[in-house]
Amino acid sequence: MNQSEKNKIIDLRGEPCPEPQIEVIKRLNSMRVGETLEIVSDSEPTDFGIPSICESRGYPCKIEKNGNSYRIMITKSK
Repeated sequence: MNQSEKNKIIDLRGEPCPEPQIEVIKRLNSMRVGETLEIVSDSEPTDFGIPSICESRGYPCKIEKNGNSYRIMITKSK
């Protein structure tokens, strides 16, 4: 399996809370250890809900701001 097959990408721009958090939880639950979820959002890491989800599960979370959007990378580590 190459790197692109390991990554899942979801675009949550324009989605109101709590939809982004619900979608992230669904996706993380369906992923395998080692896979990476990339989220594109236009709200500041979805009101910090996504980083909290990652912290509670022990998953690394990297957030990058690019103009008016955010790119959040989560690796399922366990």
